[in-house]
Amino acid sequence: MAVEKKSRVYAGAADPALHDWKPFQWDEPALGRVETQGEVAIFRPEGTSGRLVAGFWRYHAGAPGANPDGSGTVLSTSPMGDGVWVILDGSATVTANQAGTSHQVGPNSIVHVPKGVEHTWDIAGPYLKTFWVSWDCDNPTGADLNDIYIASTNDNPHSDEWVTYVFNEPLEGELVSGEYITLYPQGSSGTYFTSLWRVGKGIPGGDADGTSRVGYTSTLGDETILLLEGEVHIRDDSTGEEFEFRAGDLIALPAGDHITWTTKGPFVKKFSVITGASLTA
Repeated sequence: MAVEKKSRVYAGAADPALHDWKPFQWDEPALGRVETQGEVAIFRPEGTSGRLVAGFWRYHAGAPGANPDGSGTVLSTSPMGDGVWVILDGSATVTANQAGTSHQVGPNSIVHVPKGVEHTWDIAGPYLKTFWVSWDCDNPTGADLNDIYIASTNDNPHSDEWVTYVFNEPLEGELVSGEYITLYPQGSSGTYFTSLWRVGKGIPGGDADGTSRVGYTSTLGDETILLLEGEVHIRDDSTGEEFEFRAGDLIALPAGDHITWTTKGPFVKKFSVITGASLTA
């Protein structure tokens, strides 16, 4: 009997269909209750290791927990694991309750919350939409994480602050593919970090017209991507499946599966979350 392959490329549309949205319910053991707040549309239900979930989360009038004007307050301890949210629409104030730090966030803000950190979302209304990734595994890093961390998809330092992405692929050897910035280097368990990556005209790994093509197996772990700018074609070389992505789409690449990643010029930029059960060396 054939066993269905667990790891695969997942694709998520920038605008999930209406029937894809469900009430977002989760257990809050530290608060002694089950919480239901907003709605979620899952596009990545699992990874090749650990407990990985990704999709969209939104809050609006008529959604569970929301006020009639779409505003509301969400209290959580991130019990599912380390969480990261990219704000796509709307605004909120996010507070780490123990640390006492508060941040105003809006479109392009990236909110990182470690597992177990009690925090509050004060949502302004009438609408909030986010890209969301949750990660946890049974291999703690021992990192002392007790505060939220805010970044931005517009974190574009001067050109000399981007790092050329040079890496070894099992089949291709050493490759050069664009540039990256690490935003959040370590989480509560396993390998967990976030980054921005770009390629295009004048960037290492990009052709003269800004396009690029590379074989890739995501050797550091599962990769969950929000495509920020440009267009990408992906071929899953193990299944022959092909995918077309544009800015705003979600992409999930399983660790160890060989894909061919082709960007269309003149420029492509992505936000990436890498997760894996083994600790980063």
